[in-house]
This record gives sequence, C-alpha cells and structure tokens, in this order.
Amino acid sequence: MILSTHAVVGGAIASLVPSNPVLAAVTGFASHFAIDAIPHWDYPLPPISISKGADNRSLRSNGALIIDLTSIGVDACAGVALAIWLFATPASASVIALGATAAIVPDPLQFVHSVYPQEPLVRLQRFHEWIHAKRKLAWKLGVSSQVAFEAAVTVFASAMR
Repeated sequence: MILSTHAVVGGAIASLVPSNPVLAAVTGFASHFAIDAIPHWDYPLPPISISKGADNRSLRSNGALIIDLTSIGVDACAGVALAIWLFATPASASVIALGATAAIVPDPLQFVHSVYPQEPLVRLQRFHEWIHAKRKLAWKLGVSSQVAFEAAVTVFASAMR
C-alpha cells in the first residue's frame, strides 16, 4: 500500500479511540500489516531495496535517491494531513496524527532493517514479508482500489464515531 493509505487507515482507527494515544499508536501500527495483506500496488523505488536480503548500507546519494525520498516524504505527509483533515477535531488532532504516523512506520523500518539487520527488526521484517500480499496489482487498478478502500474506511469510521 502507499503510505497515504496506511495513514488514512491509522487515522481512522485513532479516531475511534481519541482518548487513548497508546491504543491509537499500537492499533495504527498493527493496521499496516493487516492491509498489506490485501493485493495492492506500490510505487517503485529503484535505488532503495527492501526485498528479502536487501542491503542498503552502500546506498549512494544521487538524483534518483532524492526523487524517491521526495516521493516517500510527500506521500507520508499527504497521508497524515489527509487523516487529520478527515478525522481530527481540535482535541483529537495529535492522537489522529499519532495513529496515522504509527501506521506508516513499518515501511521505514524495512529500510532500517536493510541497514541494521538486528533483532527485533529481523523478526519484524520476516513477519512483514510473510504477511505482505504476493499478488501485485497494475498501477491503475492498484491506485483506484486504494482510493476506494480509503473512502470505505472513512465512511465506516465516520459512522462509528
């Protein structure tokens, strides 16, 4: 899933428990794995590898890496902003942002694992690879299905509040 989808789902979950930031963070984090099990599309990141056995310790800074990091940053920030816009009240904005951010964190941890392959990152990476959907969707279907999924989660969370 793209990071903004994870953020919207994490924000939606947090909106259901706005007075419990720990539960919002833990369930947001867990939601990442649940929705990664759904077949989806991920945008390519050619210079960065998170596949099995990836080793990014020799990653070099170049134009392609800057473009990828910019894409990741825009995606993550847009997702957190969208989650806040959709679900936050003045009193719950920080918890929504926490849930949205926690839902994104497992993906950067894959990169951290590729640079520092130690426990508990080894087990987390193994679990992430195991649960991640093996079937990839073409980008048009993948993007549209993620937008539809975000809309459904938004409607459901709004109805539950």
